[in-house]
Amino acid sequence: MSTIVLGLTRALVYAAEAHANQRRKGAAQEPYINHPIEVLDLVARATGGADEELLTAALLHDVVEDTPVTAEELAAAFGERVARIVTENSDDMTLPKDERRRRRIAAMPHKSVAARIVKTADVISNLRATAASPPAGWAMERRLGYLEGCRQLIDAGRGANAAIEALFDETAAEAERTIRADAAVDVGGAEGVARHLDSVIGQAVHLVYLPNTKARAITDADVDRLCETISRNFPSATVQHAEAIFDGSRRPILLARIRTDSTDAVVALAQRLCLVFDQRFVGIEVGGRYIRVYADDTG
Repeated sequence: MSTIVLGLTRALVYAAEAHANQRRKGAAQEPYINHPIEVLDLVARATGGADEELLTAALLHDVVEDTPVTAEELAAAFGERVARIVTENSDDMTLPKDERRRRRIAAMPHKSVAARIVKTADVISNLRATAASPPAGWAMERRLGYLEGCRQLIDAGRGANAAIEALFDETAAEAERTIRADAAVDVGGAEGVARHLDSVIGQAVHLVYLPNTKARAITDADVDRLCETISRNFPSATVQHAEAIFDGSRRPILLARIRTDSTDAVVALAQRLCLVFDQRFVGIEVGGRYIRVYADDTG
């Protein structure tokens, strides 16, 4: 077996373990590992697949930004160049979303060629996912705004690899056609998720999970705040303490049962709860089917 296959197999196992409990933000909730595998494939096809460190960085491009893995741990496992490429493309998640986006675009022309190739593949994968399975609550305007941000980012760093940049242009054009076609038949975003859940499942009781992603103690003030937020749009609900396992660890959570025929209203509530409680996502379950609703974008 070739050394490059062995190296990529080791990186794939590493990525799968790092992203084991993560899902994509779209309505389909695909396993997150699908995304770095697609980025690896895009980079390999665009470059010929001979640069093992570049391919490894493509597969591991999100582990520093989205998992507990540090740049130092990544360098120890896969070398300084891999860690450097990944770090170049890792946002500071302590910053507000708009500031992260601004810095991302400003930094793009100054990144290494390898980092720009990986980022372009990352954006292509995200655009495909957003067009095919947008996050809950993303109406046409938000999806088009996300697309425009992607175009600005890639335009800022052109010149790294003509093949992958041409593929981005094709992907962006196709994504725009899909978004506008979806809007014409009123599919996608909160309305699309609502209609899908209502028509396929048709259940009146929605379970809303506040996942406590930071694993802190739940206080009476948290319960009061949850009840207050729910009461703005729903006349009644049941709120209770519960225990959950997330990212391999047990933590206290809050669970709300809401009886309503309006799934879109529950999706909107989940988005508000993400902001009120500073959560990356809030879960909704209807009749045994589960979806995560994210406040942030996929980029």
